[in-house]
Amino acid sequence: MRVFVEAAKSGSFIGAADTMSMSAPAVTRCIAYLETQLNTRLFHRTTRQVRLSEVGEHYLSHASRILADIEHCEAAVSGLDLAPQGELNVTAPILFGERYVTPIISKFLKDYPDITINGHFHDDVVNLIDGNIDIAIRIGNPKDSSLYGVTVGYVKRVTCAAPCYLEANPPINKPEDLKQHSILYPTRFNEPTVWTYHKKGKPVPIKLTPRFQSNQNRAAINAALDGVGVVRLMSYQVAEELKRGELISLLEDVEDKKLPIQVVSVEGRKNLTKVKMFIDYVKTGLAKNEYLNPKWNA
Repeated sequence: MRVFVEAAKSGSFIGAADTMSMSAPAVTRCIAYLETQLNTRLFHRTTRQVRLSEVGEHYLSHASRILADIEHCEAAVSGLDLAPQGELNVTAPILFGERYVTPIISKFLKDYPDITINGHFHDDVVNLIDGNIDIAIRIGNPKDSSLYGVTVGYVKRVTCAAPCYLEANPPINKPEDLKQHSILYPTRFNEPTVWTYHKKGKPVPIKLTPRFQSNQNRAAINAALDGVGVVRLMSYQVAEELKRGELISLLEDVEDKKLPIQVVSVEGRKNLTKVKMFIDYVKTGLAKNEYLNPKWNA
């Protein structure tokens, strides 16, 4: 299994042989034996390179996690499990990862030189096991009961616009007023243009026709700062702009309830030293952040 993982990482049997101080034929025999045992092909082979098959991709994810657990058990038994070491795979939403998680990663790397971290920043929800992810920072409660989540803060949705836009356009006192305004809509282009608010516990969906749609939140924020129109985002995404007065919050009395920020790991993996310590760093790093634990959290 270790030989297989090294071959997958290097993209060649020769590379795995060099890493593991083995001969290339020995690596080939190991892979062949493993494929025979599993009754499937793990690699597609050509004269120049080898690449994982679809089954091999899935097997790599599980094999990497199993090997990490074995190393953790061996280290614990031998008394070496004193400081985090090895590789961590961390995922978070793009802007949240850039603004809030990266500084925590930097501190963790400085404090523990035997750790390496792969940051996967995107707004899609990744399956932790299939993606070989150790820790995910997510907005909202986890839907998978096999995941272990720790709440480290709260956010909510915010409808906002630049002062110059609000001065030049009709007031926005209720959700229905948005239909008369220029709407900036961060989207994946397969979602309906509907903003849902709440009055007296009942949802109030507002169907809108956006003037500008973008698959990147940052682009919509920049357009709002330029006075192009009204945007609705998570509070953390525009927290600094709101504080500086560059954007003004609207319709606060009908916005959604707060949503928890959770640090999520696979149940059982939370006991690994590197996972547990990184979660502690995230909790400490975010606990006092005014944008993630604001006054409306009380």
